[in-house]
Amino acid sequence: AERADVIMDFTNVPVGTEIVLMNMGPDEPFGGGVPGVAFEPADPASTGQVMQFRVKGAEVTDNTTPPMDLVLPTVLALGPPDVTRAVSLNEEESLSVRVSEVNGGLVEDCAGEIFGPTAALLGTLVEPDPTNHPGKLGRVWMAPITENPALNNPALNSTEVWEIHNFTADAHPIHVHQVKFEVVNREAAGAVRPPEPWETGPKDTVISYPDEITRVKMHFDLPGYYVWHCHIVEHEDNEMMRPFFVGGIPDGPQP
Repeated sequence: AERADVIMDFTNVPVGTEIVLMNMGPDEPFGGGVPGVAFEPADPASTGQVMQFRVKGAEVTDNTTPPMDLVLPTVLALGPPDVTRAVSLNEEESLSVRVSEVNGGLVEDCAGEIFGPTAALLGTLVEPDPTNHPGKLGRVWMAPITENPALNNPALNSTEVWEIHNFTADAHPIHVHQVKFEVVNREAAGAVRPPEPWETGPKDTVISYPDEITRVKMHFDLPGYYVWHCHIVEHEDNEMMRPFFVGGIPDGPQP
């Protein structure tokens, strides 16, 4: 779900060497995403292999800048937010299939007390309502737009903090189109922790862990329709994607 700009120096690698970039993570998406929890790694003979490098002799002079001498552009921090939004990651529960926990696993059980999920949805945080899941409201793709940055700002210079509340049992890589953002912090059970060391630069995707609030800060300056979604294909194709609009929506408050 993410991209990385990586500098690889093969200067001291013997000609003819073959190097394989391996996936050391699991085949399943995140396996719940709980740091430190054991998982089954990807198959090193198939899905664990990402790409191969074959080192050949240099036919031209290497004029590239050594990595330690590179000067990268300065990234300016975003200012205070104009708006703070509380959005949510939700699961819809089945009304017919129940599951119960047996030996650490979930199995179907008509007498069980836990409903199994049928779909994941994006939504907003709302006041507890007995007609909805307490504190959250999932919305399908066709529901009216609820995220409308720079609605009343003709200059289209709106900085927002989105607080992503994850009410599901899974980790979700959340991707926001049109912007790059700062990861502000994460909060679990009232304890706030800073971004991970690899999250201190501009991002457009962030992992939201279960039962946590993930905060990101974004600057919106391009008008039009865009989307935000989970970057797990099965999720984004099954309603875990929502449109948003930057600026005043033409001909009314909704598309």
